[in-house]
Amino acid sequence: MPSILKERIKAMLLPGQIAGELSPSERHLIDEEHARLEQFLEDLRDTCENFGKQGNCFGCNRTQVATCQGRLNSFFYDFLDLVDAHFETEEKIMLGSLKASNEDDFFKKHQAEHARLMAEVKDLMRESSIFSQQGNPSEAIYRLENKLVELFGEHANAFDTPFLRATLRR
Repeated sequence: MPSILKERIKAMLLPGQIAGELSPSERHLIDEEHARLEQFLEDLRDTCENFGKQGNCFGCNRTQVATCQGRLNSFFYDFLDLVDAHFETEEKIMLGSLKASNEDDFFKKHQAEHARLMAEVKDLMRESSIFSQQGNPSEAIYRLENKLVELFGEHANAFDTPFLRATLRR
C-alpha cells in the first residue's frame, strides 16, 4: 500500500504534458531527487518505534530516545541540503528546458516560494529540536514529518503545476 508521502510526492512530479519538453536526464534527475526526499522521510519515520502512536517516547528506553534524537539532528542538515539542491535543480530546469526567464512573474513567485519554504522548513526544524531536547523526539519526528509532507504537497499544488501550465501557454 503506498504511503501518504508517496501519494503527495506524485503531485510534486512534473505533469505528463510537460515531460516531452524535458530531456530524459532532467526527468530522471527530478524523479531521483523526489525519491531521495521520500526516502529521507521514511528513514526518519522508521527511526521512531512509536511513530504510528503520534509521538510518545514514554515507553522507550533511553537508548532508543537517544537514537531518535541523534537521527533527528543529522536529518536536519542532510534534508536541508537535499531540499536546497532540489530547488536549485528545479529552477535551473525551468530556466533552461522550459524557457522561463529571471524576469518571468511566475518564475519569480516560484523562486520566492522556494525561499519562503526553506525558511519555514528551518523554523520547523528549530521547533522539532526543542521537542527533542525536552525528551520527546518521537513527537518532534511525528510533527516534523507530517508538516513537511503537508508543505511540499501544498507547494507542488500551488506553484509547480501552475508554473508548468503557464509555461505551456507561451
